[in-house]
Parts: sequence; structure tokens; C-alpha cells
Amino acid sequence: MKVRVADIAAGGVFAVAGALFIASATASSGENLRVDTTGGLRESIQARAAENAELQAGIDRLSKRLVIVSGRRAADGALQVTRDQIAELSPMAGLTQVVGPGVTVTLDDARPPDHMPEGLTGDDYIVHQQDIEGVVNALWQGGASGVTVMGQRLISTSAVRCVGNTVILAGRVYSPPYVIAGVGDVAALEGALADDATVGLYREWADTVGLRYDQNNSDELVLPAYTGPVSATSTQVSP
Repeated sequence: MKVRVADIAAGGVFAVAGALFIASATASSGENLRVDTTGGLRESIQARAAENAELQAGIDRLSKRLVIVSGRRAADGALQVTRDQIAELSPMAGLTQVVGPGVTVTLDDARPPDHMPEGLTGDDYIVHQQDIEGVVNALWQGGASGVTVMGQRLISTSAVRCVGNTVILAGRVYSPPYVIAGVGDVAALEGALADDATVGLYREWADTVGLRYDQNNSDELVLPAYTGPVSATSTQVSP
């Protein structure tokens, strides 16, 4: 069986999807109290998750071809081409460490007042799943090459789920404050966060009830590689 270099190089088209990665989430058990004003955000999440799954499939195909080419000790350069393609796609799929400038956002609950204002409940003073999703989505839209939540690298099948005032990610439970980091062009990431409707809504609500929103820039962030299992099953988006 002859492996054509052109076929192997074709996998490079999946690199385009790298800038469009998105972290989708499973449905939370409660209701979102802050209205989603982003319009097509949920559809965008579903589309980006599908693109990322396609990217992972491209890496899998390249890896299989690498085994074939390595076994035949190809002299036509196909082996190196395949290695280069995998090296290019792996960081985008979250499989390797990413280091570079970036932005870190911290979200935290507010302390409810002793006398609750009319029309509000304790749930209005905590960070919700949609708030975390909004920040993550904005970082991807800003061209982030990698994103973490609470230090865990996100991939296409990562699911952030809120239960009460805790977050479950990859089987681990986290309490606030929630730290979200993205590596990429700082100006672009800042612009995406400023323009995102969900983030804007959270910040307005934070000013009203005292929720925390801190945004900091870094000359160098180190995001670890994703080390958990990779599932081919698409994640669900809140209905």
C-alpha cells in the first residue's frame, strides 16, 4: 500500500479549525437566572464542537498513517510530513502544553445581604454555568490557542456542569472562585471579552449584586496538556 504525501498533507486543513475551538457543556440541573441574550450562542457551540471533533478525527487518521509510513521506512519524505502535521494539530486539540501571553478571568460568588431584596434569591448571588461558558466562548472567539478552567485544559468533549454553587469538570468538583485562562493575542482576547454579550451581562449583574469579575493579562501563561480520556461522543448543550 502506497501512502501519498498529498493525502497526508491534506490533514493540514483541520488546523484552520484551531481558532474556532469551543468548550461545550452538559445541561445543569437548575435554571439559568440571567437571560441568555447571545442569540445564536448555543448553535455556535454545537457547530464549533463538531469542527473540533473533525479535527480530532484528522489527527487520528494522520497517526495511523504515521505507523504505516514508519513501518515502510519511506524515503520520499512522507514520514516527516506526517510528523509535522501531527505536531501542528496536537496543540490545537489540547494534547500538548501551550505557553504564551494570555488573559486570566476570575469569577466569584457574591455574599447575599441579610435582608434579600424583593424579587431576588440566593441563586442570584452565585456564578452560574452560563457565566463560565460565556468567558470560555469569548476566549475561543478571540483566537485563544488553549483555554483552561481551574487549571484543566479544555478540549471539544470537555463538559462544564454547575451543581448549586460548585462546578464539576472531568469528574472533579470545584468551588468558587473560578479561574479561566486563555493563551493568545492579549489585545484580541480582551476585545472578545469586551464584545461578548454573555460576559457583558454577567459584568452588569456583578455590578448590581456584588459578583466578582477580575481580568488580568500575563506575559506568559503555561497551560498544561489535556491528559484525560478522549471521547468521540459529542457533548450536550443546555436546552
